[in-house]
Amino acid sequence: MSKENRYDVVVVGGGPNGLGIAAYLAKCGVKVAVVEARTEIGGGCETIEPIPGFRIEPHAAYNYAGASPAWEQLELHKFGLRMVPCNVWGTAITSDCKRVTSGGRWNMDVVRESMAMWGPDSVAQTEAINAILEAPECREWLRSIYWTPPLPEGYSREPQDLPWVKAIKKLPLLGQIYDDSWLEMSTWDITNILCKEDAQKVGICDAAWDSGPEYITKGLGMVGAAITFLIMYASGVFLGGMHSYAHATMRCALAHGAKFYTNSKVEEIIIENGEAKGVRLADSAPSPNKVIWADKAVISDVHVKETFLKLVPKKHLDAGFYQKVLDINLNGGSLFKLDLIVKELPRFKGKAGEFMDKHPSLGCIFPVESMEEMDRHRNVVDVERRFPMWGKDGFVMRSVRSSIYDPTRCPPGYHVIYNFFPVPVPEYFVDGIENYNKHKEEMVDMALSMYRQYCTNMGDDNIVAKFAMSPLDSSIRNMGFVGGNWEGIRVCDDQWYDRRPLPECGRYRTPVDKLYLVSQTSYPGGLALMAQPYNLMHLLIEDLNLKPGGWWYPSPYYVSDKQVKSGEV
Repeated sequence: MSKENRYDVVVVGGGPNGLGIAAYLAKCGVKVAVVEARTEIGGGCETIEPIPGFRIEPHAAYNYAGASPAWEQLELHKFGLRMVPCNVWGTAITSDCKRVTSGGRWNMDVVRESMAMWGPDSVAQTEAINAILEAPECREWLRSIYWTPPLPEGYSREPQDLPWVKAIKKLPLLGQIYDDSWLEMSTWDITNILCKEDAQKVGICDAAWDSGPEYITKGLGMVGAAITFLIMYASGVFLGGMHSYAHATMRCALAHGAKFYTNSKVEEIIIENGEAKGVRLADSAPSPNKVIWADKAVISDVHVKETFLKLVPKKHLDAGFYQKVLDINLNGGSLFKLDLIVKELPRFKGKAGEFMDKHPSLGCIFPVESMEEMDRHRNVVDVERRFPMWGKDGFVMRSVRSSIYDPTRCPPGYHVIYNFFPVPVPEYFVDGIENYNKHKEEMVDMALSMYRQYCTNMGDDNIVAKFAMSPLDSSIRNMGFVGGNWEGIRVCDDQWYDRRPLPECGRYRTPVDKLYLVSQTSYPGGLALMAQPYNLMHLLIEDLNLKPGGWWYPSPYYVSDKQVKSGEV
């Protein structure tokens, strides 16, 4: 057997989570190989040039991971990663273009200026939110939610024992108003406690819906509300695009000895005597030896459905577990995306336009003063499961304008704008998946019509190019986006935390011994957080008897299986 085809660990998939776990393991001295089906690594952290010099992102668009331990532990700055802070992170515009709300971490004077349009109560609430963001305990609270492994079976689920409850009680202001009833609330419920104006509520609920749980989902309100703090804590973009994040992580893994096989589709995860032993590559893979062996573990950075319905032979799985995988719900998280190359940024009408011209923001959302508008949009997409119609249904537009802060995105005199909005999951579309993409031009026209209603300069003379991508296109482009859903599966209480993606896999281990999951379908879900790799490392350090050294530090809220079994908790 050729030594170059035998490793301690084989990682299937070179998306951000596969790259992250490879970097962590390689830094521990583990001999690790990453096997990627595409010719390029990065998965959802992809930056492309449809026109030379113009960089757009098909999937992930900005940095959520400002609180991640990986910045310190993997030292990604040494491998070329640079974050550009955004002076104004996001602005939300009312339908009459007379008022805005704004948020961010780096320029509170601008935030105060926007909130003064709403009165002294809103200004006071803004000051409170800023105090929470700047408190040292805020990072601990965010880490308790995202960068803490799920609790093991047999450990208490009482409120006082949950990591985020312990952490929020230390947080200024939030800790004073929190009570355990929040654990049963939706994001909408909690925004009614935190905010006075509907415009603020729309902003928080939108962040939850676009980035995690639906804002009406009971039991996930704490998580949904925390997403806004998660985004504002970072308030930045990666210089050069999201792919620079993937490349820095890959360079880190390479520097510590990892090996990469690209253009190497995995046909099968090899199982022998109930243990994962390696992978079998497709005949098209360039490696002459089509089998890569793993002495200690195989880690799948592939969607849970793809992993167990295509890569693991069915004969190795319990029938009940196999059926559970089949039944995993995909609803939610499917976004229609429209990239625009423009000569000028959209010039909004009224006082909103004056504010935006003076304080350009990374993100923009409109209209925002009515939760009814968002509720109608949500009902069309997630209940009726059809495309929204301009003039009939509620519709809320979101955009990311990274070129304001990152000059590498396009030449001077131009801007790139990433626009997106929720649409139904292709597999659940009321008219059948075969008719799904017939609505692409209709959605493009609707988005442009909306811009033209709000802005004075979004005619054909300003728009240089447009690139539309539906969730069906996303699922074809990237096998991790089953259903076009960047979260991978439905974000709800019964598919969250140690129940995500299934209780049998809730701690990243699977029913197949030595096979682990690390994809976006595992806890805590989508977003390029470097959270799944960090969380999985806690278990691998124990299972594989790793000695990471002084650079590693675990979550203070981590509970090992050994502690539960020994009664030492």
